[in-house]
Amino acid sequence: MLDLHRLLRDHDGLIATHELSAVGVTRPMLASMLHRGMLIRVRQGWYSTPDLAQPARQAARVGGVLTCGAALRAHGIWALEDDRLHVLVRRGSSRLRQPGDPRRRLSDAPAASTVVHWLDGATTSSRLIACPSDALETYRRCAPHELYLAALDSTLHRRPDLRGDLIAAGHRIGPRTADGICESGTETLFRLRMRPQLPRLQCQVPIPGAGRVDFLIGEALVIEIDGRAFHDSESAFESDRRRDAELSRRGFRVLRFSYRQIIDDWPTVAHAVLAAVSRGDHLR
Repeated sequence: MLDLHRLLRDHDGLIATHELSAVGVTRPMLASMLHRGMLIRVRQGWYSTPDLAQPARQAARVGGVLTCGAALRAHGIWALEDDRLHVLVRRGSSRLRQPGDPRRRLSDAPAASTVVHWLDGATTSSRLIACPSDALETYRRCAPHELYLAALDSTLHRRPDLRGDLIAAGHRIGPRTADGICESGTETLFRLRMRPQLPRLQCQVPIPGAGRVDFLIGEALVIEIDGRAFHDSESAFESDRRRDAELSRRGFRVLRFSYRQIIDDWPTVAHAVLAAVSRGDHLR
């Protein structure tokens, strides 16, 4: 008996007409699957199950794979969310379609919400999502430079095995750009923005009895950055406050900033840190 979901998994969630035919799916059977909602036609000759995530389906409908921030996040790599659909298309591809309508050519009505990235030498083998290296390369081309550096830093942290490939691809790796030490993109943004003003800024510093802190300025000012994915639960909130109390007991001052503050209210963050330093909070 045909296991449709397993078949789709074996083909990365997207399967061609000839591949269905190879396992015994006839045209009448295919028509029946479409009528019953077991499969949907993504674009001419290509099918998926209805539960395929919409961005991946739309990218496949255009004629490529999902890339940039959405692809990076799918691989567990930090990238800022973007409302636009970013599609990686191999050089020489043709007949690109509208993400919402496979019958309309993309060239007939280009949409600002769809960004097509043509990439020579792409290494992605998946049918739906660009590999981390390709996704990072397209992100470098379209995202603000500091966001690209934050994504590069996150890639080095999450996938240290890619370091050699990234260097070969021309990504600048080092302590003043990206080195994989920071654990989240918001930490990288803080480091990039504050390091020119705070030369004694250290990242991921172990403190006996309290564990590792995100940043230490001078001898005594601790900066903690709450990443949205890791500090939303009540238990995490309580754990953070217990650690803040322990750091205070040991003679450290703690400033803690949220994801939203780093992304949307940076001047407040910078002013708070510089005010603390001007008071001497970083000194013993």
